[in-house]
Amino acid sequence: MIRCLGILLWIVGLAFAETEFSPDSVITTFPDKISIQFLARYNYAAFSGASTDDEQMQTNCPIDLGLGGGYGDFTWSTLFTFSFGTDQSKPRTQATNLQFNYFGDRIFGDLFLKINDGFYYHNDSLDEYVPYKLRVIEIGLDVNYLWNKEHSLRSVYSLDRRQWKHNGSFVWGFGVFYNGIVSRDSVLSFYEDYQGFLHAGPDIGYSHNWAWKNGFFMNLMIVGSVSLGMNMTRKEWMQFYQVFPKFAAGYHSDTWSVNFPFFVSVLHLNENDGEIDDIFMEASGGFMVTKRF
Repeated sequence: MIRCLGILLWIVGLAFAETEFSPDSVITTFPDKISIQFLARYNYAAFSGASTDDEQMQTNCPIDLGLGGGYGDFTWSTLFTFSFGTDQSKPRTQATNLQFNYFGDRIFGDLFLKINDGFYYHNDSLDEYVPYKLRVIEIGLDVNYLWNKEHSLRSVYSLDRRQWKHNGSFVWGFGVFYNGIVSRDSVLSFYEDYQGFLHAGPDIGYSHNWAWKNGFFMNLMIVGSVSLGMNMTRKEWMQFYQVFPKFAAGYHSDTWSVNFPFFVSVLHLNENDGEIDDIFMEASGGFMVTKRF
């Protein structure tokens, strides 16, 4: 035990003992052109509101593991879903998660297709998990712009840049989204027939980076959106309220980097006639390690 503690303190000491060199530029690139990545992520989703009598339905998804790499400014990563990571005592969710995440110098965005098929509800009185054949489909394109050119999200999420000073930036952008919801076992009466929602609107938010000379960093960002759209099934106009908090912390050395990102997405579905008032929430967390050559 004492030996393990000594090794941990030695590693932390090396990290904090790194050079105090600070370049003239706030953002720098790494000299190495080739990189490989290993990443892991766990996804979670919940659905609640008037349609569920305010009871929360949840997913039970496995862990995603993946590999990635890059050359220069081009990077890619692929995630694979494995069977471990699910709670065997709960109904399992069949999930599809296809995403393209881009972090440029000033522009960043997401293109995605997500399907969560199968939720469960915990009945407290009977202490049992009740499965529901609820399917939620999401398709979206969201593009945002950083006002501050010396604020780098690449240094936090792509790990192919390094930022040397604390700063923040306002964020603005635009998103187009489609959501489809159906209760295949007809438990949720409103969603007994497939309901499709199309909406678009502006984004606005703020991002702040903390960057220390010893290599540690942290980011906190929150972006919100109020959009107008339509229930394509019922041909009724609706308001949509969304919020996208992001958090990440990590460390840069000269030849490798690691981060621990955590993403949340909250969508509020609200029809003008009060027919529905539901919330769909997603969260994902994990880590990514990048080695440069």
